[in-house]
Amino acid sequence: MQKNGTLLPNEVLINNSTFAASTITIIMKKQLLLALFFVFILSFQIKAQETHRKVEGIGIEVGVGYNFMKLHLELTDLDSTATLNNLWMQPSTRIHYDMMLKQIGKKNSLKLKTFLGYYTFGGKTLADAKGNRLILAFGSIEAGAGLTFDFLNRFQLTPLIKAQYIISGKQRHLLKDQSGVPTEDIRTDVQNLSANAGLQFRFKYRHFTLGAEAWIGLNDFYKKDGYSAKENNYRVLIGYEF
Repeated sequence: MQKNGTLLPNEVLINNSTFAASTITIIMKKQLLLALFFVFILSFQIKAQETHRKVEGIGIEVGVGYNFMKLHLELTDLDSTATLNNLWMQPSTRIHYDMMLKQIGKKNSLKLKTFLGYYTFGGKTLADAKGNRLILAFGSIEAGAGLTFDFLNRFQLTPLIKAQYIISGKQRHLLKDQSGVPTEDIRTDVQNLSANAGLQFRFKYRHFTLGAEAWIGLNDFYKKDGYSAKENNYRVLIGYEF
């Protein structure tokens, strides 16, 4: 966090081995989620073969997101806000299912979109007067739904709402002189859940899709006394529908 161009000191520093172990744990969780994705898709395909029906609307999307947020700290002798809006891109992976609700003419329809995915949100500050930066990173499993307007069999516009379960939280100071990257685990400083509202625009050509999204935070996801923050992000995703 920054106050008058100076980063606030860490409360807890963990050594490199601990950080490496936690990183491996996060990667394993991502791999598990991806495995669940493919099991989910395979189950639909098997069911379709058993019933001789064509399964539509199931797809995978991968992409990147730009994260930004403001972290406000208000204590008895301190009132400071860290703006984390420097370019900081994180990968996004998800599976979705579009369920047909109503066909409107030959090329338009109304659908219910649901999705499950993994995403890391947070943000990165600009360099302070000493050239130091702060990164906050929160790994989360997210699930959401929205009403999709599908027109011309090519374009989709979907207002969405989602909740995300926060599974990890890290705070890292990047030092200008590269003398070290102290990191602390701040998972216990935040709530289990965070919520967002968003809007997605998507283009589809045959089985391939290209989408853009904007998300705004609906709740303060910090629970540590004196801290408050809402997270926001933009995303671009490419996908494939089965």
